[in-house]
Amino acid sequence: MENDIAIKVDNVHKTFKIPHEKSSSLKSAALNVFKRKSSTEFPAAKGISFEVKRGEFFGIIGRNGSGKSTMLKMLAGIYLQDKGGIEINGRLSPFLELGVGFNPELTARDNIYLNGAILGLIRKEIDEKFDEIIEFSELEEFVDQRLKNFSSGMQVRLAFSVAIHAHADILFIDEVLAVGDFNFQKKCLEVFERLKREGKTIVFVTHSMGYVRDFCDRVAVIDKGKIIQIGDTEKAIDVYNKLNLGQEERRIGRENTKNKENGSERIGNGKATITKYKIFDNKGKEAVNLETGEKFKIELEIIFNDNVKNPAIGIMFRKNPSENLFGINSHYEKKIIGEKKKGDKLKFIAKSEMPLASGTYYVTFALSDARSATIYEDLDVLNNVIKINVFSEKEYWGFIKSKVDLSVEEV
Repeated sequence: MENDIAIKVDNVHKTFKIPHEKSSSLKSAALNVFKRKSSTEFPAAKGISFEVKRGEFFGIIGRNGSGKSTMLKMLAGIYLQDKGGIEINGRLSPFLELGVGFNPELTARDNIYLNGAILGLIRKEIDEKFDEIIEFSELEEFVDQRLKNFSSGMQVRLAFSVAIHAHADILFIDEVLAVGDFNFQKKCLEVFERLKREGKTIVFVTHSMGYVRDFCDRVAVIDKGKIIQIGDTEKAIDVYNKLNLGQEERRIGRENTKNKENGSERIGNGKATITKYKIFDNKGKEAVNLETGEKFKIELEIIFNDNVKNPAIGIMFRKNPSENLFGINSHYEKKIIGEKKKGDKLKFIAKSEMPLASGTYYVTFALSDARSATIYEDLDVLNNVIKINVFSEKEYWGFIKSKVDLSVEEV
């Protein structure tokens, strides 16, 4: 392997067998000992190849179950690949997941020595670094307590503290920031910055695109056991976001279809009925995914079952089923519909620009007989009948994104 390459992965395959039957007791295991076991094969890695240069901060991202953590465990030697080659040029320090390399029956003190030995530290080195490890993990008061009594956050702090104090050229880090509190996350980020300055090679698995953007030099996107994108960080994030949007679109689409089929929370006197409702993106496609700032359109079809003097139509977007964020209302916008007779039909179209930041939101449609600004009679209200997913490449504070012109002048 070339001297400037720290990790080389060549056409790696890994398949797990998932048994259909499970023995819950010694008796059932004995009875089924000669029974032919059936199983399903799950390919976690299907011909994965990549290289990581020395001193590179390399990200691996993908949806849950895509194979990224399996790949990291093969790099660390915890799993053996079925086929292909893995070459590591340097001393490793893996921080993979909660509990790996720890014994819950031992104290924090004993686990530091155990885990340190696994990472290649001799006892003298652990003695010298012991106080630093405990100080970083902020567990001075609990050093002689058994690990099984620790919270998940405390165990993560201890494991990460041991890992970063090992004399390693290469670090494998899997979702360390997902469990720790704010202060611990801040300390982890400072460690990442220091390790990057020191030229350490880091392979980082995470779901946080903010951290990927801040730290990673290159990124690989894994989906269904294959690398589908590798290289530029922003391109990889874009591919990852599209994978998630597709999954979220399918999930929310199923929920919305179920609402249409089974009916949602509906109130009103029945003098008019909202018969159809659709949301379209800026390309005119019916959608549940909208980007922050994107132009969108809502169409409603209404039939009047009785005479209505002053019908008004409202649309409300909510963060949760009861928290209103913003709304559109024909009455307040002075769009007078006029009196409608029994049997009349109406199509209502609302166009706007999505002002909401990333998140999942509820949409309510309401039809009323507006006698005044404050007195109205509900004709048909579909509460939280649609969910939409709003996404954005930028991060915004709060839920609403507003247009602001900023300028700075010398005084």
